[in-house]
Amino acid sequence: MANAKTLVVGGQSLNVIDDTARSNAQTALNNAEYNRQGQIGKYGGQNIATILAGEIGSGSVYDALHKRAAAGNFAGLRVGDYLDVPLVSASAVAAQQSVRFLLAHIDPYLYCGDNSKGHHVAFVASAPVAVAKSVTGVANDSFLMWNTTNTNQGTADQKCPYPNSNLKAWETAFEACLPEGLTKYLLTQRVLLEERYSASGALNDSNSWSWQDIGKVFSLSEMEVYGCPVWGTKGYSVGFDCQFDLFRDTAHRVNGNRCHWWLRSVVGGSSSGVCYVSSGGIARYDSATYVWVRPRPGFLVG
Repeated sequence: MANAKTLVVGGQSLNVIDDTARSNAQTALNNAEYNRQGQIGKYGGQNIATILAGEIGSGSVYDALHKRAAAGNFAGLRVGDYLDVPLVSASAVAAQQSVRFLLAHIDPYLYCGDNSKGHHVAFVASAPVAVAKSVTGVANDSFLMWNTTNTNQGTADQKCPYPNSNLKAWETAFEACLPEGLTKYLLTQRVLLEERYSASGALNDSNSWSWQDIGKVFSLSEMEVYGCPVWGTKGYSVGFDCQFDLFRDTAHRVNGNRCHWWLRSVVGGSSSGVCYVSSGGIARYDSATYVWVRPRPGFLVG
């Protein structure tokens, strides 16, 4: 019998499973149960620091995850697993020193885009983030206006609305709150982003698209959450985006926290509307200056 020790007791030889075999059997049982939970949408997730504990050594969980991603080795990692990230500054957030990020998708954009992207893991905050009172565009103490002016337009210099937004400015500030041990492994996300600009005046629909770097920390699009354009301009608002596995059910759009959260997509048929996920998981929109929505940032580890 493999992985067994033979003991002689009372003149009889007995095969005893050793500790390694017992541990392997328990791991297999646990994995089978986790897979079952995932299939029925009840997987609660595991701390990635625990999953990779044997690989961290004198480094950090971010080092270990980066090595895994670089090798395209995602064994043992599942959608719903998480990183608890302690912030090095609270300048962009309200009384919040740690943010949990959920594994949302593995390799969603592998080899995609105008510049081919390598292996990576997509994460999104487990809940909308409360914003600091000192932040530009803060509303109702801890919410954030998508724009401080009621517009969803691009400009002559930057025709895409999202990079010009107050939401994007907050994400840049939030990135500075993350530990350098993590940010050095974050990929700059590059997407086919909708444009909405005309020198003749405001537009109600996006009228083109272009490849744009949207930073290491970014907000998701309608496509990444819902798997289709809902309120955005058909075609131009989708680009090359895909639905993240985490959001195949409505429950994870809420994740136990009934709070609206912003998307980077702007509304078709409106010169001021912006898309968001409602507190009940519904695809919604409102003006860019709506004051009851928070950001829910994401990033790619590669």
